This record gives sequence, C-alpha cells and structure tokens, in this order.
Amino acid sequence: MKIFWYDDEKNNFNYFEDIIKDGSVDQTLLIQNIIDSHIGEEIKIPAGTYLITYLNIPNGTFLKGEFNTIFKSNLQNNVIKILSNVNCLIENIHILGSNERVRPSIKGEQVGWYLDGCLSVTLNNCSASGCNDSGIKIKNTGAQSAPQYYKIPILNNFKAYKNYVGIKNDVRGEYCQLNGCIAGENYIGYFTGGGNNMASNCQFNRNQNGARVVGGTTDGINYPNNSHASFTGCQFNHNIDESIRFENVEVGYMLNGCQFFDGDIVFKGKTKGVIINGSEGGTWSINSESKEQNMITNSFFYTKPNGNWNTTIIHKNNIGAGAIIEDNNLSSIDENSLIFKARYDLFKTSNRGINSWKSGGPNIFWGSKDVVISPNKYIDYVLIRLENFNSNFQKKCFLSAVDASSEICIDILVENYLAETITLDGVNYALIPVKKEFDTYVFFIAGVNRGASGSETGMAYGRVSSTNNFAYFSDKPPVLEQKIIQNTNSINCELIICKDYR
Repeated sequence: MKIFWYDDEKNNFNYFEDIIKDGSVDQTLLIQNIIDSHIGEEIKIPAGTYLITYLNIPNGTFLKGEFNTIFKSNLQNNVIKILSNVNCLIENIHILGSNERVRPSIKGEQVGWYLDGCLSVTLNNCSASGCNDSGIKIKNTGAQSAPQYYKIPILNNFKAYKNYVGIKNDVRGEYCQLNGCIAGENYIGYFTGGGNNMASNCQFNRNQNGARVVGGTTDGINYPNNSHASFTGCQFNHNIDESIRFENVEVGYMLNGCQFFDGDIVFKGKTKGVIINGSEGGTWSINSESKEQNMITNSFFYTKPNGNWNTTIIHKNNIGAGAIIEDNNLSSIDENSLIFKARYDLFKTSNRGINSWKSGGPNIFWGSKDVVISPNKYIDYVLIRLENFNSNFQKKCFLSAVDASSEICIDILVENYLAETITLDGVNYALIPVKKEFDTYVFFIAGVNRGASGSETGMAYGRVSSTNNFAYFSDKPPVLEQKIIQNTNSINCELIICKDYR
C-alpha cells in the first residue's frame, strides 16, 4: 500500500507540504483533489488546522490524521459528506464548526460529519465541535437490502462537544454501532430516531439533555422503524434538564448497566416497552405521560425518584414460569407509598383465569406459579383486587402457600377469612395478613367467595386468551399436601405481595 505523506527522495512532506495548515486560507480544492486522486490508498494528513468549505468522501477513501488534524469550516451546511454506497475508513480527524459554545440552545444548519445512505463507514478517534445542527448526523442506513446487516457505520471513540446535537441517528439512521463515544456540553448529547442502533460504554454527560430516543411522528417528523435498540454500560450523568427522554418509542428499548445521576428520565407520547435493567442513579425524577407499560428492574437508586411515573413503570415485574421475584427490603411503607412499594418494586399478576365467572361457580380460587417469593422473605400482607365491591356485603377470603419446587400446598394461611378492605389508587383490595416467612420458594393460591351473582364482590375478571403460565384454577380451595395441577386458563385477577403495610 502506498502512503501519501512522505517522499523518500525529498525526505519531506509531499502532498501536504504546500497546503496551508494555520486555518487562514481555504484549502478545499487542494485537499479534495488529493482525496479524489488516491482512492483506495492510505492518505496521511499532518497535524494542523485546514480551512475548508466541505469535502466529499468517495468510495474507498482511507484518511489518517494525527493527534491535532483539524478541518475547520464556516459553511452553515454539511462539512464532511459521506454519501450513498460509500465505504471508507477515517481516523484522527476533528471537525471544528463556527458555532462553538457550551450547550447551545439555538439550532442551525451546520453538520460536522454527514452520513447519508453510506455503507461500511468506520470513524476511529474522530470528533466534532461547534456545529449548530449536529456534530455527526447519520441518515438512511437502514435500506431494505442485505448489506444493512453487515455494512454498517461504526463510531469508535467518537467525541462530540459544544454542538446543538452531539451524535444524531436521524430518519432511518439504523444499524449503527457507537463504541466508547463521548458527548458532552451539547444541547442534546445523543439523539436517535433510527432502529437497531447499539451504544456501548458511551458517556453522555454534562449536556443540557443527555439523550433523546424518538419514534413515530415527533415534532412533525416521521421516524419509521425506530427503537428496538440498546444502551449498554452507558453514563447519563450531570445533565441539566433530562438524563434521557423516550418519546413515541414504538417497539421498545433496552438499557443495561447504565448510570443516571442528575437530570430526569422522561416517558412521553406512546412510548412502550422500554426496559432499564441493572442500573443505578439518584437525585432526579421519573416523569411519564405514556399510558403504555415500561419497566425499571434490578436497579438501585440512592434517592427515591420524584415524578408521576407510577401508572406506567413496573418495578421488578417478571412474568414467566418459575420467575424469582425479590423485594427491595424497605423497612416500612404507608398507604400513599404502597403502590410504589408493592406494585412496582415487588410484583403484580394479571391476565390469569377463565373466560367468565359463570364457569367457576360461587367460589373462585386461583394461583400463579410464574410469580415466586424467594426463601426467608418476611411477608406481612397479600392484597387481592376486588371487583363489584359492595361495602355492605363483604366476602370471605382464602389464601394458601405452595412450594414452588414440589408444587405441594404447604400452608393454609386463612380460610373463610372476612378480610379488611382498602382502597388504593382508586382500586378496592382485600387485605389478608400473612405475617411470616418461608424457608423455600413459594407461590400463592388465593380466592374470594364472590357469591351467586356477578353484581356482588369478586376478584377482578375479564375475557382474555389462554396462557400456559397459569398454575391453578378451581371452584374448590386446595388442601394441605395437595399437588397443584397446572391449568392453562386465563383470568384478569391481581394479587400484590407486601413486606410491610401497617
């Protein structure tokens, strides 16, 4: 491979020796000519500041800068253009825009790196600052053809700072990898409206807003095939307004092992299926206007989040056969915090049972093997949701514990128990005391004598499809030593386990 940097005969720089490197004179035509004349060969660019308007990167380009190789541009448009079907490798080049300021709030049109419809583009240790649209913008990399799965844009250790948006996956900016990237002091550190993008070990810190994940139609722009992507081991620290915002995310997003300190987590519009797992954070709020279900699980927050998030976020909710669910070991709760404590930090079961009440007779008993309490967890109460509640005509309740391994009923906790009824979040519950812990994994069989008429008190119910995750359904309660037979009917009941209530 010939390297266009050094001339052995002259013993000095050749192709760049006559190019001005102090940023005082436009060198666009000279540099573009060097690139166009030596496609497929490594072109080394010495340290210096090169004033340009913009450069087109042709297919097969290999540019390699030094530690201080800077392309400076005052053009309020796209500075480095990497367009349709281009494959290239670029290293150690910084784009300096004309709008460098900390967290600029006014959007313009200058883009440092503009990738549109490209294929195998790899940027190693490149960067951008001072661009009032985006430090880098990636579009239309999700074309419906096979190369989209293996000829993808890869950003390794890319740095974006003092831009309006640091790193942007725009419409159909898909199948990109961000590895070890840093976005700081931007208005928005990272913006993505494309699907299948993976960001790992990245830092989105000290921006006005750390990251925004959007889909559907957001701010008048349609983002098709959005989300279903991931952040792994990323930081969202010390952002001023928002750590991360999910807006109209249509098919979920996965965050594993991330950190959130300062800045809100926001769920807007039709966002659904976002899972934040194994993460930590504090001193921020979780706010949600979404009515869909999202999840924060196995995470630690050193301060309890504020915000209106408890109607959409499920904490430590694991629906699946044999799932092990543990509580968060808070010492006590009151009625106002019970929803946070029990429904979100422990678990709720739903969609289990038969299609209608008339098939089950006056006594309905049910259990769910997919919700399991681990050993030595003290349980104070179980709450059973009630429907058609009549305060003047309470019904008797039943509760037993079943060994999850052997599926044998090991304890009758209450039988024909006239439960106290409470109302939480506008829903009526029967409050059944347990006041003990078990030395094995257990799940519960619960029931309410609903009476002969659907107008009287009973568990919540509805017409739902069958599932194989349901453990027990019967018009007779189980007895000690009884083997619990798997049943695949569905129901719409709800049971909440509480470590503490009083």
